[in-house]
Amino acid sequence: MVHLDTPCPDTGIFTTEEVRPRSKPCKSTSRIVSLPRNHYKEPPNLAAGFRSLDLSSEAPVRANLVADKITTDSFRITLETWGDRSILYSASATWIEHKANAKDCLFGQFDTHDLPANHGASKRGAQQENSRNFTFPQAFKEDCDIICWLNRIDMASGDRNYRIRAYATNISRTGFTAHIDTWGDSLLFGGAMCWIAFPKRKRYVQAGSFQTGDVRSWSNPIPETKSQVKFEAGAFKSHRPAPTVLCALNMIDMAGNADLRVAVDVRDIDTQGFRWSLKTFEDSTLYAAGASWIALGFA
Repeated sequence: MVHLDTPCPDTGIFTTEEVRPRSKPCKSTSRIVSLPRNHYKEPPNLAAGFRSLDLSSEAPVRANLVADKITTDSFRITLETWGDRSILYSASATWIEHKANAKDCLFGQFDTHDLPANHGASKRGAQQENSRNFTFPQAFKEDCDIICWLNRIDMASGDRNYRIRAYATNISRTGFTAHIDTWGDSLLFGGAMCWIAFPKRKRYVQAGSFQTGDVRSWSNPIPETKSQVKFEAGAFKSHRPAPTVLCALNMIDMAGNADLRVAVDVRDIDTQGFRWSLKTFEDSTLYAAGASWIALGFA
Protein backbone atom coordinates (compact mmCIF):
# COMPACT_ATOMS: atom_id res chain seq x y z
CA MET A 1 0.00 0.00 0.00
CA VAL A 2 1.17 3.52 -0.83
CA HIS A 3 -0.46 6.42 0.97
CA LEU A 4 0.19 10.16 0.80
CA ASP A 5 -1.08 12.00 3.86
CA THR A 6 -0.07 15.44 2.57
CA PRO A 7 -3.47 16.94 1.68
CA CYS A 8 -4.14 17.98 -1.90
CA PRO A 9 -6.82 20.53 -2.91
CA ASP A 10 -10.38 19.45 -3.69
CA THR A 11 -10.31 19.44 -7.51
CA GLY A 12 -12.74 16.56 -8.00
CA ILE A 13 -10.05 14.37 -9.62
CA PHE A 14 -7.47 11.95 -8.16
CA THR A 15 -4.93 9.82 -10.04
CA THR A 16 -2.60 7.18 -8.61
CA GLU A 17 0.29 8.88 -10.40
CA GLU A 18 0.02 11.75 -7.91
CA VAL A 19 1.34 9.23 -5.37
CA ARG A 20 3.44 6.72 -7.34
CA PRO A 21 4.56 6.08 -10.94
CA ARG A 22 2.69 3.66 -13.20
CA SER A 23 5.82 1.47 -13.31
CA LYS A 24 5.47 0.71 -9.59
CA PRO A 25 2.03 -0.88 -9.21
CA CYS A 26 0.73 -1.82 -5.78
CA LYS A 27 -2.49 -3.17 -4.31
CA SER A 28 -3.67 0.11 -2.79
CA THR A 29 -2.91 3.76 -3.56
CA SER A 30 -4.44 6.58 -1.56
CA ARG A 31 -4.09 10.16 -0.44
CA ILE A 32 -5.81 12.78 1.69
CA VAL A 33 -7.96 15.42 0.00
CA SER A 34 -8.66 18.76 1.71
CA LEU A 35 -12.22 20.05 1.60
CA PRO A 36 -12.90 23.82 1.38
CA ARG A 37 -12.22 25.43 4.76
CA ASN A 38 -15.22 26.30 6.89
CA HIS A 39 -17.60 25.12 4.16
CA TYR A 40 -19.14 22.11 5.92
CA LYS A 41 -20.56 22.01 9.44
CA GLU A 42 -20.73 18.22 9.32
CA PRO A 43 -19.07 15.63 7.06
CA PRO A 44 -20.48 15.89 3.51
CA ASN A 45 -21.81 13.08 1.33
CA LEU A 46 -19.57 11.94 -1.52
CA ALA A 47 -20.08 9.99 -4.75
CA ALA A 48 -17.16 8.84 -6.89
CA GLY A 49 -16.43 6.90 -10.09
CA PHE A 50 -13.59 5.66 -12.29
CA ARG A 51 -12.12 8.17 -14.72
CA SER A 52 -9.44 5.78 -16.01
CA LEU A 53 -8.21 2.21 -15.47
CA ASP A 54 -4.98 0.42 -16.40
CA LEU A 55 -5.17 -3.22 -15.24
CA SER A 56 -3.16 -6.33 -16.09
CA SER A 57 -4.89 -9.12 -18.02
CA GLU A 58 -2.80 -11.83 -16.36
CA ALA A 59 -5.51 -12.39 -13.72
CA PRO A 60 -9.10 -11.26 -13.18
CA VAL A 61 -9.30 -7.49 -13.76
CA ARG A 62 -10.20 -6.02 -10.40
CA ALA A 63 -10.44 -2.42 -9.25
CA ASN A 64 -12.21 -0.70 -6.39
CA LEU A 65 -12.68 2.95 -5.45
CA VAL A 66 -13.24 4.03 -1.86
CA ALA A 67 -13.77 7.43 -0.25
CA ASP A 68 -13.67 7.20 3.53
CA LYS A 69 -12.46 8.91 6.73
CA ILE A 70 -14.70 11.82 5.76
CA THR A 71 -14.64 14.81 8.09
CA THR A 72 -15.66 18.45 7.69
CA ASP A 73 -12.11 19.25 6.52
CA SER A 74 -10.87 16.26 4.51
CA PHE A 75 -11.32 12.69 3.32
CA ARG A 76 -9.21 9.79 2.07
CA ILE A 77 -9.58 8.51 -1.49
CA THR A 78 -8.25 5.06 -2.42
CA LEU A 79 -7.89 3.13 -5.69
CA GLU A 80 -7.13 -0.53 -5.11
CA THR A 81 -7.08 -4.08 -6.43
CA TRP A 82 -6.98 -7.47 -4.68
CA GLY A 83 -6.05 -11.11 -5.20
CA ASP A 84 -2.65 -12.74 -5.63
CA ARG A 85 -2.07 -11.88 -9.28
CA SER A 86 -4.24 -8.84 -10.02
CA ILE A 87 -2.17 -5.77 -10.94
CA LEU A 88 -3.32 -2.15 -10.96
CA TYR A 89 -0.77 -0.11 -12.90
CA SER A 90 -2.69 3.14 -12.63
CA ALA A 91 -6.19 4.55 -12.26
CA SER A 92 -7.95 7.83 -11.67
CA ALA A 93 -11.22 8.89 -10.08
CA THR A 94 -13.76 11.69 -10.15
CA TRP A 95 -15.87 12.65 -7.14
CA ILE A 96 -18.61 15.06 -6.23
CA GLU A 97 -19.75 16.14 -2.77
CA HIS A 98 -22.68 17.94 -1.20
CA LYS A 99 -23.81 18.94 2.26
CA ALA A 100 -25.24 16.21 4.43
CA ASN A 101 -29.05 16.01 4.40
CA ALA A 102 -29.32 18.02 1.18
CA LYS A 103 -32.77 17.44 -0.31
CA ASP A 104 -32.18 18.71 -3.85
CA CYS A 105 -29.44 16.15 -4.61
CA LEU A 106 -29.22 12.53 -3.47
CA PHE A 107 -26.28 10.09 -3.62
CA GLY A 108 -26.38 6.32 -3.36
CA GLN A 109 -24.45 3.12 -4.08
CA PHE A 110 -25.40 -0.14 -5.81
CA ASP A 111 -23.10 -3.15 -5.36
CA THR A 112 -23.94 -6.53 -6.87
CA HIS A 113 -22.53 -8.20 -3.75
CA ASP A 114 -25.38 -6.69 -1.75
CA LEU A 115 -28.01 -8.57 -3.75
CA PRO A 116 -29.75 -11.44 -1.91
CA ALA A 117 -28.42 -14.96 -2.34
CA ASN A 118 -31.55 -16.05 -4.20
CA HIS A 119 -31.08 -13.30 -6.79
CA GLY A 120 -29.75 -15.98 -9.15
CA ALA A 121 -26.02 -15.31 -9.01
CA SER A 122 -23.59 -18.18 -8.65
CA LYS A 123 -21.47 -18.74 -5.55
CA ARG A 124 -18.79 -16.42 -6.96
CA GLY A 125 -21.37 -13.82 -7.90
CA ALA A 126 -21.10 -14.25 -11.69
CA GLN A 127 -24.28 -13.08 -13.41
CA GLN A 128 -24.94 -11.19 -16.61
CA GLU A 129 -27.78 -8.96 -15.39
CA ASN A 130 -28.03 -7.38 -11.94
CA SER A 131 -30.56 -4.82 -10.79
CA ARG A 132 -32.02 -3.25 -7.68
CA ASN A 133 -34.92 -0.87 -7.07
CA PHE A 134 -34.22 2.30 -5.08
CA THR A 135 -36.83 4.48 -3.40
CA PHE A 136 -35.84 8.04 -2.54
CA PRO A 137 -36.18 9.07 1.13
CA GLN A 138 -38.39 11.91 -0.06
CA ALA A 139 -40.02 12.26 -3.48
CA PHE A 140 -38.75 15.02 -5.77
CA LYS A 141 -41.26 17.76 -6.57
CA GLU A 142 -40.36 17.54 -10.26
CA ASP A 143 -38.81 15.05 -12.70
CA CYS A 144 -35.22 14.08 -11.93
CA ASP A 145 -32.04 12.92 -13.66
CA ILE A 146 -29.88 9.97 -12.56
CA ILE A 147 -26.13 9.86 -13.21
CA CYS A 148 -24.34 6.47 -12.85
CA TRP A 149 -20.59 6.04 -12.34
CA LEU A 150 -18.77 2.69 -12.13
CA ASN A 151 -16.59 2.37 -9.01
CA ARG A 152 -15.85 -1.37 -8.67
CA ILE A 153 -15.23 -4.07 -11.26
CA ASP A 154 -14.31 -7.75 -10.91
CA MET A 155 -14.22 -9.56 -14.25
CA ALA A 156 -12.60 -12.60 -15.84
CA SER A 157 -9.75 -11.96 -18.28
CA GLY A 158 -8.07 -14.08 -20.94
CA ASP A 159 -10.28 -15.09 -23.85
CA ARG A 160 -13.32 -13.27 -22.43
CA ASN A 161 -13.88 -9.64 -23.38
CA TYR A 162 -14.26 -6.96 -20.70
CA ARG A 163 -17.87 -5.77 -20.80
CA ILE A 164 -19.72 -3.88 -18.09
CA ARG A 165 -22.43 -1.23 -18.08
CA ALA A 166 -24.04 0.80 -15.27
CA TYR A 167 -27.34 2.55 -15.98
CA ALA A 168 -30.75 3.52 -14.59
CA THR A 169 -34.28 2.76 -15.80
CA ASN A 170 -37.83 3.38 -14.55
CA ILE A 171 -36.85 6.83 -13.29
CA SER A 172 -39.63 8.65 -11.47
CA ARG A 173 -39.94 11.29 -8.79
CA THR A 174 -40.00 8.57 -6.13
CA GLY A 175 -37.21 6.23 -7.26
CA PHE A 176 -35.61 4.19 -10.06
CA THR A 177 -34.01 0.85 -10.96
CA ALA A 178 -30.20 0.58 -10.99
CA HIS A 179 -28.49 -1.93 -13.32
CA ILE A 180 -24.99 -3.39 -13.63
CA ASP A 181 -24.84 -5.77 -16.58
CA THR A 182 -22.47 -7.64 -18.84
CA TRP A 183 -23.17 -9.52 -22.08
CA GLY A 184 -21.75 -11.94 -24.64
CA ASP A 185 -19.05 -14.26 -23.30
CA SER A 186 -17.93 -11.86 -20.55
CA LEU A 187 -17.89 -13.09 -16.96
CA LEU A 188 -18.73 -10.47 -14.35
CA PHE A 189 -17.98 -11.65 -10.81
CA GLY A 190 -19.11 -8.33 -9.33
CA GLY A 191 -19.42 -4.62 -9.83
CA ALA A 192 -20.55 -1.43 -8.14
CA MET A 193 -21.71 2.02 -9.12
CA CYS A 194 -22.63 5.26 -7.42
CA TRP A 195 -25.75 7.13 -8.43
CA ILE A 196 -26.54 10.83 -8.26
CA ALA A 197 -30.15 12.06 -8.42
CA PHE A 198 -31.22 15.70 -8.81
CA PRO A 199 -34.05 17.74 -10.38
CA LYS A 200 -33.89 18.11 -14.16
CA ARG A 201 -34.43 21.86 -13.95
CA LYS A 202 -31.92 22.53 -11.17
CA ARG A 203 -30.43 25.97 -11.82
CA TYR A 204 -26.88 26.09 -13.17
CA VAL A 205 -26.73 22.29 -13.47
CA GLN A 206 -26.62 20.20 -16.64
CA ALA A 207 -25.99 16.47 -16.94
CA GLY A 208 -25.91 13.71 -19.52
CA SER A 209 -24.00 10.81 -21.03
CA PHE A 210 -21.97 10.12 -24.15
CA GLN A 211 -20.41 7.06 -25.73
CA THR A 212 -18.25 6.01 -28.64
CA GLY A 213 -21.40 4.82 -30.41
CA ASP A 214 -22.38 8.48 -30.83
CA VAL A 215 -19.45 8.81 -33.25
CA ARG A 216 -18.50 5.39 -34.66
CA SER A 217 -19.68 1.79 -34.79
CA TRP A 218 -18.64 -0.96 -32.37
CA SER A 219 -17.05 -2.83 -35.28
CA ASN A 220 -14.63 0.02 -36.00
CA PRO A 221 -12.46 0.19 -32.86
CA ILE A 222 -9.87 2.97 -32.76
CA PRO A 223 -7.53 4.09 -29.95
CA GLU A 224 -9.33 7.40 -29.35
CA THR A 225 -12.84 8.62 -30.11
CA LYS A 226 -13.65 12.33 -29.74
CA SER A 227 -16.67 14.57 -29.98
CA GLN A 228 -18.37 17.40 -28.10
CA VAL A 229 -21.33 18.18 -25.87
CA LYS A 230 -23.40 21.35 -26.21
CA PHE A 231 -25.22 22.62 -23.12
CA GLU A 232 -28.85 23.67 -23.34
CA ALA A 233 -29.15 27.26 -24.51
CA GLY A 234 -28.90 29.66 -21.59
CA ALA A 235 -28.02 26.99 -19.03
CA PHE A 236 -24.86 28.86 -18.09
CA LYS A 237 -24.54 32.63 -18.42
CA SER A 238 -21.78 33.80 -20.76
CA HIS A 239 -20.53 36.41 -18.30
CA ARG A 240 -19.91 33.78 -15.60
CA PRO A 241 -16.88 31.50 -15.34
CA ALA A 242 -17.02 28.19 -17.21
CA PRO A 243 -18.82 25.46 -15.24
CA THR A 244 -17.01 22.57 -13.59
CA VAL A 245 -17.59 19.33 -15.52
CA LEU A 246 -17.21 16.08 -13.57
CA CYS A 247 -17.17 12.89 -15.64
CA ALA A 248 -16.65 9.17 -15.01
CA LEU A 249 -17.06 5.88 -16.87
CA ASN A 250 -20.39 4.05 -17.02
CA MET A 251 -19.64 1.47 -19.74
CA ILE A 252 -16.64 -0.53 -21.02
CA ASP A 253 -16.46 -2.99 -23.94
CA MET A 254 -12.89 -4.13 -24.66
CA ALA A 255 -11.05 -7.14 -26.07
CA GLY A 256 -9.87 -9.50 -23.34
CA ASN A 257 -6.62 -10.48 -25.05
CA ALA A 258 -4.68 -7.52 -23.63
CA ASP A 259 -4.60 -5.34 -20.54
CA LEU A 260 -7.69 -3.30 -19.70
CA ARG A 261 -6.73 0.29 -20.49
CA VAL A 262 -9.47 2.88 -20.79
CA ALA A 263 -9.89 6.56 -19.94
CA VAL A 264 -12.36 9.41 -20.32
CA ASP A 265 -11.28 13.02 -20.60
CA VAL A 266 -13.07 16.36 -20.95
CA ARG A 267 -11.47 19.61 -22.05
CA ASP A 268 -12.11 22.98 -23.69
CA ILE A 269 -14.93 23.65 -21.24
CA ASP A 270 -16.82 26.92 -21.60
CA THR A 271 -20.37 28.16 -20.98
CA GLN A 272 -21.51 26.62 -24.28
CA GLY A 273 -20.22 23.07 -23.80
CA PHE A 274 -17.07 20.92 -23.81
CA ARG A 275 -15.10 18.37 -25.81
CA TRP A 276 -14.71 14.76 -24.70
CA SER A 277 -12.59 11.73 -25.57
CA LEU A 278 -12.74 8.02 -24.76
CA LYS A 279 -9.47 6.23 -25.38
CA THR A 280 -7.11 3.31 -24.87
CA PHE A 281 -3.43 2.79 -25.67
CA GLU A 282 -0.70 0.27 -26.55
CA ASP A 283 -2.14 -3.10 -27.71
CA SER A 284 -5.56 -2.82 -26.04
CA THR A 285 -8.68 -2.79 -28.24
CA LEU A 286 -11.55 -0.49 -27.26
CA TYR A 287 -14.74 -1.59 -29.01
CA ALA A 288 -16.92 0.83 -27.08
CA ALA A 289 -17.07 2.90 -23.91
CA GLY A 290 -19.34 5.45 -22.31
CA ALA A 291 -19.38 8.02 -19.55
CA SER A 292 -21.80 10.20 -17.61
CA TRP A 293 -21.16 13.84 -16.76
CA ILE A 294 -22.52 16.61 -14.58
CA ALA A 295 -21.74 20.30 -15.12
CA LEU A 296 -21.96 22.69 -12.15
CA GLY A 297 -22.12 26.40 -12.83
CA PHE A 298 -21.84 27.60 -9.26
CA ALA A 299 -19.01 27.68 -6.71
